[in-house]
Amino acid sequence: MESITKIIFVDEQHEKFFGEGPNRLLRRVEETGSLRAAALSMGMAYTKALKIVNNAEKALGFALILRSAGGKSGGGSSLTPQGKAWLDQYEAYRDACIAANQKLYRQFFPSARNQGCVIMASGLGKRFGGNKLMADFAGKPLIQWALDATEGLFSKRVVVTRHHEVETLCLRQGIEVVYHTLPLRSDTVRLGVEAIGQQVEGCVFLPGDQPLLRRETVEKICQQADLEKTVIWRAAYGERYGLPVFFPRWAFEELSTLPEGKGGGAVIQKHPEQLRLVWVKEEWELQDVDTPEELRRLLTQFNRLS
Repeated sequence: MESITKIIFVDEQHEKFFGEGPNRLLRRVEETGSLRAAALSMGMAYTKALKIVNNAEKALGFALILRSAGGKSGGGSSLTPQGKAWLDQYEAYRDACIAANQKLYRQFFPSARNQGCVIMASGLGKRFGGNKLMADFAGKPLIQWALDATEGLFSKRVVVTRHHEVETLCLRQGIEVVYHTLPLRSDTVRLGVEAIGQQVEGCVFLPGDQPLLRRETVEKICQQADLEKTVIWRAAYGERYGLPVFFPRWAFEELSTLPEGKGGGAVIQKHPEQLRLVWVKEEWELQDVDTPEELRRLLTQFNRLS
């Protein structure tokens, strides 16, 4: 079980004019220098994006973006100073609301599991030939299997990604996202730890490209961590170790300062005496997807197991 905070602003007629969607659209304008490009990156029609901006400007009473006409430079859009200040103010307010909700959640539901979850979805998919996380797997995007396997099990869950399509998919489901453009695996882990915070007893890390991972396995790791909160719990099959991994809170500082390019395995190697194993039913649960061939092979196994 988890509690999700959504911030929506309405005008005098109680019509919605601002929330996370418009905020992401305007941040994309800031990144791309174009409203049209921002809309395209979100899979949104330009006319819809323009309507969103116009409605927000009308309700707020000031311009959010400055549009320049086409020509040799091609024209474009940029945030106005008031627009930039509004986005900063909105995001600070949103984050404060999320933090307050988490505090109240722990106050009113003290028996709820106090564990975090980081879904790592930052792979560039070079061997796959594109964004593998949005590839179809048995009728759903590949990453959706990780989202479904972790739904409702944690007090706080976050997806860390370099992909706008993944960000959009998660936000539509009310799942917190950290979008970044940093290059290293250690960056993904650090950003995940920072987003989860220090209020949880520990955090489960798992990849977004492991579609045969059972929800029962994730829950078993959580249950074991509830019983013994100060050790590292890792999924395993035979002599093969894999993900998910639960790290207790004492490991957060080391996870936040990993050597460049290293993952949580560096912390496990440093503290082997703290490692405990949770055995999975099928070796395929630990298999991730790096190539189209691996995706097809796992789909064959999925059909066999279904």
